[in-house]
Amino acid sequence: MCHGSFWIPKEVDLATLTELRRWSMRGLASLPEVARSLGEALPHGGVVAIHGAMGAGKTTLVRQLLASWNVEEEGASPTFGLVHHHVVHRGGDVHEVRHMDLYRLENEEEAERSGIAEMLNDGALNLVEWPERIPGLMPDDAWLIEMKVEADDSRMCILSQLRG
Repeated sequence: MCHGSFWIPKEVDLATLTELRRWSMRGLASLPEVARSLGEALPHGGVVAIHGAMGAGKTTLVRQLLASWNVEEEGASPTFGLVHHHVVHRGGDVHEVRHMDLYRLENEEEAERSGIAEMLNDGALNLVEWPERIPGLMPDDAWLIEMKVEADDSRMCILSQLRG
Protein backbone atom coordinates (compact mmCIF):
# COMPACT_ATOMS: atom_id res chain seq x y z
CA MET A 1 0.00 0.00 0.00
CA CYS A 2 1.11 3.56 -0.36
CA HIS A 3 1.14 5.62 2.81
CA GLY A 4 1.43 9.32 2.27
CA SER A 5 4.17 9.75 -0.29
CA PHE A 6 5.91 6.40 0.17
CA TRP A 7 5.24 2.70 -0.16
CA ILE A 8 4.59 0.21 2.63
CA PRO A 9 3.71 -3.38 1.66
CA LYS A 10 0.17 -4.69 1.88
CA GLU A 11 -1.58 -3.76 5.14
CA VAL A 12 1.45 -3.32 7.38
CA ASP A 13 1.00 -1.26 10.53
CA LEU A 14 3.30 1.77 10.42
CA ALA A 15 4.33 0.95 13.99
CA THR A 16 6.32 -1.96 12.52
CA LEU A 17 8.43 0.42 10.42
CA THR A 18 11.65 0.93 12.39
CA GLU A 19 14.03 3.67 11.33
CA LEU A 20 17.58 2.34 11.57
CA ARG A 21 19.60 5.32 10.40
CA ARG A 22 19.41 8.62 8.52
CA TRP A 23 21.96 10.66 6.64
CA SER A 24 21.81 14.32 5.58
CA MET A 25 23.65 15.36 2.43
CA ARG A 26 24.29 18.62 0.65
CA GLY A 27 23.65 17.56 -2.96
CA LEU A 28 25.00 14.14 -3.91
CA ALA A 29 28.72 14.74 -3.23
CA SER A 30 28.70 12.72 0.01
CA LEU A 31 26.68 9.88 -1.52
CA PRO A 32 29.68 7.50 -1.83
CA GLU A 33 30.24 7.73 1.95
CA VAL A 34 26.52 7.22 2.64
CA ALA A 35 26.47 4.25 0.24
CA ARG A 36 29.42 2.61 2.04
CA SER A 37 27.60 2.91 5.35
CA LEU A 38 24.34 1.67 3.81
CA GLY A 39 26.14 -1.21 2.12
CA GLU A 40 27.39 -2.43 5.48
CA ALA A 41 23.91 -2.25 7.01
CA LEU A 42 21.90 -3.94 4.25
CA PRO A 43 21.15 -7.67 4.31
CA HIS A 44 22.77 -10.10 1.85
CA GLY A 45 19.37 -11.22 0.56
CA GLY A 46 15.77 -10.05 0.49
CA VAL A 47 14.14 -6.90 -0.82
CA VAL A 48 15.13 -3.27 -0.34
CA ALA A 49 12.49 -0.84 -1.59
CA ILE A 50 14.09 2.42 -2.71
CA HIS A 51 11.61 5.25 -2.71
CA GLY A 52 11.97 8.86 -3.76
CA ALA A 53 10.71 11.40 -6.23
CA MET A 54 12.01 11.47 -9.79
CA GLY A 55 15.52 12.91 -9.66
CA ALA A 56 16.02 12.32 -5.93
CA GLY A 57 19.12 10.19 -6.55
CA LYS A 58 17.79 6.61 -6.32
CA THR A 59 19.76 5.23 -9.28
CA THR A 60 22.85 7.20 -8.27
CA LEU A 61 22.56 5.67 -4.80
CA VAL A 62 22.36 2.15 -6.28
CA ARG A 63 25.43 2.86 -8.44
CA GLN A 64 27.32 3.97 -5.35
CA LEU A 65 26.14 0.92 -3.37
CA LEU A 66 27.41 -1.37 -6.12
CA ALA A 67 30.71 0.52 -6.22
CA SER A 68 31.03 0.18 -2.42
CA TRP A 69 30.71 -3.60 -2.92
CA ASN A 70 33.45 -3.48 -5.59
CA VAL A 71 31.14 -4.41 -8.46
CA GLU A 72 33.16 -3.81 -11.61
CA GLU A 73 30.37 -3.01 -14.06
CA GLU A 74 28.60 0.31 -13.62
CA GLY A 75 25.10 0.18 -12.14
CA ALA A 76 23.25 1.72 -15.07
CA SER A 77 19.55 2.40 -14.78
CA PRO A 78 17.63 -0.71 -15.83
CA THR A 79 14.51 1.30 -16.72
CA PHE A 80 14.15 -0.23 -20.17
CA GLY A 81 15.31 -3.74 -19.25
CA LEU A 82 13.67 -3.56 -15.80
CA VAL A 83 16.35 -5.68 -14.07
CA HIS A 84 20.17 -5.70 -14.00
CA HIS A 85 21.98 -8.61 -12.37
CA HIS A 86 25.26 -8.13 -10.49
CA VAL A 87 27.67 -10.43 -8.65
CA VAL A 88 28.83 -9.01 -5.33
CA HIS A 89 31.57 -10.24 -2.99
CA ARG A 90 30.53 -9.38 0.58
CA GLY A 91 31.73 -10.88 3.82
CA GLY A 92 33.86 -13.46 2.00
CA ASP A 93 30.84 -14.81 0.10
CA VAL A 94 29.50 -14.30 -3.40
CA HIS A 95 25.97 -12.89 -3.64
CA GLU A 96 23.61 -11.98 -6.44
CA VAL A 97 22.27 -8.44 -6.35
CA ARG A 98 19.52 -7.29 -8.68
CA HIS A 99 18.74 -3.67 -9.43
CA MET A 100 15.11 -3.28 -10.50
CA ASP A 101 13.71 -0.03 -11.85
CA LEU A 102 9.96 -0.55 -12.15
CA TYR A 103 9.05 2.95 -13.33
CA ARG A 104 7.84 1.77 -16.75
CA LEU A 105 6.04 -1.28 -15.39
CA GLU A 106 2.32 -1.09 -16.17
CA ASN A 107 0.95 -3.30 -13.37
CA GLU A 108 1.55 -6.28 -11.11
CA GLU A 109 0.43 -8.68 -13.85
CA GLU A 110 3.30 -7.46 -16.03
CA ALA A 111 5.67 -8.03 -13.09
CA GLU A 112 4.35 -11.58 -12.77
CA ARG A 113 4.81 -12.25 -16.52
CA SER A 114 8.35 -10.85 -16.51
CA GLY A 115 9.44 -13.02 -13.55
CA ILE A 116 9.90 -10.11 -11.14
CA ALA A 117 7.43 -11.54 -8.62
CA GLU A 118 9.42 -14.76 -8.50
CA MET A 119 12.74 -12.92 -8.18
CA LEU A 120 11.49 -11.01 -5.13
CA ASN A 121 11.11 -14.29 -3.23
CA ASP A 122 14.43 -16.03 -3.86
CA GLY A 123 17.72 -15.63 -2.02
CA ALA A 124 19.18 -12.69 -3.97
CA LEU A 125 19.29 -9.11 -2.75
CA ASN A 126 16.78 -7.08 -4.77
CA LEU A 127 17.18 -3.29 -4.84
CA VAL A 128 13.79 -2.10 -6.11
CA GLU A 129 13.18 1.42 -7.41
CA TRP A 130 9.51 2.43 -7.75
CA PRO A 131 8.17 -0.33 -5.45
CA GLU A 132 4.80 1.43 -5.40
CA ARG A 133 4.21 -0.03 -8.90
CA ILE A 134 3.84 -3.52 -7.37
CA PRO A 135 2.55 -3.07 -3.80
CA GLY A 136 0.82 -6.45 -3.65
CA LEU A 137 3.99 -8.30 -4.64
CA MET A 138 6.38 -6.70 -2.18
CA PRO A 139 7.25 -8.86 0.86
CA ASP A 140 6.22 -7.82 4.36
CA ASP A 141 9.81 -7.95 5.62
CA ALA A 142 11.26 -5.52 3.07
CA TRP A 143 13.75 -2.86 3.99
CA LEU A 144 13.08 0.72 2.91
CA ILE A 145 15.50 3.38 1.72
CA GLU A 146 13.78 6.72 1.36
CA MET A 147 15.52 9.48 -0.62
CA LYS A 148 14.06 12.90 0.15
CA VAL A 149 14.98 16.16 -1.55
CA GLU A 150 14.71 19.07 0.87
CA ALA A 151 13.76 22.66 -0.02
CA ASP A 152 17.42 23.76 -0.09
CA ASP A 153 18.24 20.91 -2.54
CA SER A 154 19.94 18.91 0.21
CA ARG A 155 19.07 15.22 0.46
CA MET A 156 17.93 13.02 3.32
CA CYS A 157 18.52 9.27 3.05
CA ILE A 158 16.55 7.21 5.58
CA LEU A 159 17.02 3.46 6.12
CA SER A 160 14.12 1.62 7.78
CA GLN A 161 13.12 -1.97 8.23
CA LEU A 162 9.70 -3.55 8.45
CA ARG A 163 9.26 -5.99 11.28
CA GLY A 164 6.27 -8.28 11.20
